[in-house]
Amino acid sequence: MQAEEIIARAKAQPQPPDGWVVLPLLRDKVGWGIASWIFGMFVGFGLLAFIVPIVIPHNYQHGLVAALFTTLLLAIMLFIGIGSLWAVIVDVRRLLQVDNYLIVITFDDFVKQEGEKIIHVPLANIRYVTVRGKQPPDRTPPQESTVQQVTETGKNAASFFLGRGLVSGSRPRSRRMRTPTSLAFIDTRTETEVIVVDDTSHGDPFMIAALLKQYMSAVHK
Repeated sequence: MQAEEIIARAKAQPQPPDGWVVLPLLRDKVGWGIASWIFGMFVGFGLLAFIVPIVIPHNYQHGLVAALFTTLLLAIMLFIGIGSLWAVIVDVRRLLQVDNYLIVITFDDFVKQEGEKIIHVPLANIRYVTVRGKQPPDRTPPQESTVQQVTETGKNAASFFLGRGLVSGSRPRSRRMRTPTSLAFIDTRTETEVIVVDDTSHGDPFMIAALLKQYMSAVHK
């Protein structure tokens, strides 16, 4: 089945075809991401605006070391501000085109639509499914044959320093576990890495990985 046909079938009905895993973009997750990036943008640009009048030109008149340290500090603040602004733009664009962001796992294929870009890899050509990060406890794939959407427990309130992977919950700080920031696999046809997710906007990456491996195991038997 062609990738376009798989995407069309997944979108055509409220419930996915029997046995398919359909993972749409989760608006609330993207919304939390936008909020955190806006905070990072204000922190970066705000600190830059606060520091510049203090260190310029004073720090540049007291030797090379002071000048280099000041330049590095200002560059970090600028990077935080610009990086956060760009992330806000990317996430807003995703929300405006939410129907064009979808992950589908069938009995034979993995398909991901990301805007105008569509990635299609037969399950038989997927190897080395890798989730980067520490696995939270009690993450097991559902046993039902039809899964429409995978979610994680708790809210994902990411900080601008650590990206979208910092989980905020009610556990003590020492027991918190960082949700992975990416899930990927190797396409054996080209020996290239395919990024499945790099945040939680389609659900818990560990759950998605477990589902993908479950469907792969049936194909590789």
